[in-house]
Amino acid sequence: MKNPLKEKLLRGEAAYGPWQMTTGYDTSLILSSVGADCIMIDQEHGSMDLEKVGLMVSLIQRTNTVPLVRVPWHDMALIKRALDTGAGGIMIPMVNDKETAEKVVSYCKYPPEGVRGAGASRATLYFSGGGDPNYIKDANKNVLVILQIEHYKAVENLEEILSVPGIDVAFVGPVDLSYSMNIPGQTDNPDVQASIRKVAEMCKKYNVVSGIFASEANMQTYYDMGYRLLLGGIDGIFIYQGAKSFLKKFEELNR
Repeated sequence: MKNPLKEKLLRGEAAYGPWQMTTGYDTSLILSSVGADCIMIDQEHGSMDLEKVGLMVSLIQRTNTVPLVRVPWHDMALIKRALDTGAGGIMIPMVNDKETAEKVVSYCKYPPEGVRGAGASRATLYFSGGGDPNYIKDANKNVLVILQIEHYKAVENLEEILSVPGIDVAFVGPVDLSYSMNIPGQTDNPDVQASIRKVAEMCKKYNVVSGIFASEANMQTYYDMGYRLLLGGIDGIFIYQGAKSFLKKFEELNR
């Protein structure tokens, strides 16, 4: 089992990927043909069930793009089943303290580093095209563990959270962070930006990769801050914007 995304991030290089929130398998094929480093399959929002996630992971695995999965919550059953799809990484939302961080990291690791179960699954049997006999041996090293920092309490407890061994990426959700700070949606607010900058700086101190939800407009800003996992663009919005653009062009014909 190899994880080119994790290898790239460990070298200090930046990586980009879009989000998949709709449940179409063709969308997975389209997004994975673009050439991005990864795709984040989102189970937290929308109607994405695990059966669909498993097939999407397998489809994306056939390309050079790494499939990642965001689970709905920091629950052991949700995390281990998502990992058993063969995903190259897992994102866990709303990790606000050290105790939660320790628990979720343990859920992502096989013993002795954690408590992940070693039962037969898509990951160990056939996601790589016939099975990977080294999956369990290499998974602790290769699976990307991404914890979300999206609440002001997480920023307050950041040093304790980042001190937990096994965290690969601390990923900021700017919108949820702004809501928790009672300035909803104001991601450019100086206080929100100060928290975002703090995460990037603390990640450098603890040798953890910093990641963030980025747009085309602010991607350069976050890169300059030190963020290296930049996830942005949602499949449904891509479709909407493309369709809207064509409609606008048509409407201009009648003016």
